Amino acid sequence: MAIKDTPYINIGPGEFIKEELEVRNWRQEDLAEILGISLKTVNQLIKNKQTITIETAKLLSKAFGQSPQYWINLDSNYRLRLQEDTRQTKDAEIKGMIYKYMPVTEMVKKGWLSAFRNSNELIARVYNFWNIDELDFTFMDDAELPTFRKSDVFAQYNKYYALTWFRMAQTSAQNYSADQFERDDLRQLAVSLYSFTVKPNGIELFLNELSNTGVKFFILSHLQKTYIDGASFWDKSNPVIVYSGRYNRIDNFWFTVAHEIAHILLHLKKKTDYFIDDLDNISSDVEKEANQYATKLLRANEITAYFKHFGNYISEKRVVDCSKELNVSPAIVVGVLHHAGLLSRRNLNRYKKKVLDLIPETFLAEKRFKQKLRRTK
Repeated sequence: MAIKDTPYINIGPGEFIKEELEVRNWRQEDLAEILGISLKTVNQLIKNKQTITIETAKLLSKAFGQSPQYWINLDSNYRLRLQEDTRQTKDAEIKGMIYKYMPVTEMVKKGWLSAFRNSNELIARVYNFWNIDELDFTFMDDAELPTFRKSDVFAQYNKYYALTWFRMAQTSAQNYSADQFERDDLRQLAVSLYSFTVKPNGIELFLNELSNTGVKFFILSHLQKTYIDGASFWDKSNPVIVYSGRYNRIDNFWFTVAHEIAHILLHLKKKTDYFIDDLDNISSDVEKEANQYATKLLRANEITAYFKHFGNYISEKRVVDCSKELNVSPAIVVGVLHHAGLLSRRNLNRYKKKVLDLIPETFLAEKRFKQKLRRTK
């Protein structure tokens, strides 16, 4: 059987006075008469609301027999412990509230927040992060994440952490620059997106072209319990695409980027519009429309049509042949076949390589943020 720790109780001198009265069968009135003080003062001493002065300590020592120093020590130690307990309790309350809304430990590890030595420093960092001047998180309780819903599969989803990730994305966007946004240029680039998937350094080439259309792009790693693949929103006059690298696969990268481009072209109308996407949990009409657009950009329907004639047998050679014929990466081909259920997810996974190592460091938001923090210290 587990042994439970007994909670620490800070016992004041009033308890000792009360014990002395019980031993002698005295009432508070009796002690007031003996000490020559008011009944109210005795009552306050017993409740630890009245500090024991040197004079009071002398009176108690005469009444009960202990030294004056005994009573002074009891009172001083009690009040020191009381101050420590109050400070510790207050710190625990503050930290408990902050940690409920923000994954502080993970944020410090990622460099989103500077390390702190005490609750005051933590509060200052929280104020700066959210640009607020008081610890009031009701704005997070009231916030809605458009088209982003908790899946029954992901019972650990945390809305507050998702909002924290999005806030960091908004802050990080300010560290990037892009040309003036031209919607037609983005539309033309999107049509040729699939061709970049097979080019040497295709990711870097595409991201540079994306910047030329006026779209900001960067990587912001995902937070625990958020299930975020990507996001799109406005930073002043420039649309922004953020990739979390949650799955860190080439096929996931291209599909997430295509999905967010679809949001920019089809759905980001007002400057306050934004989308935070879990691509495993598509339910709204808007998200389905963005998915269909992304599917078209990556020639997914053409890929599935290519393999209809081969039945259940899909070889590596046929994947490579499809890639060459449609001018799309084998990783995209395999990803589409997996998603369509035409190929077991256990097969040909070697084509679905990690993508983050292929993206230049300049697009890593956390690296830039850490550099900015070092400059401000």
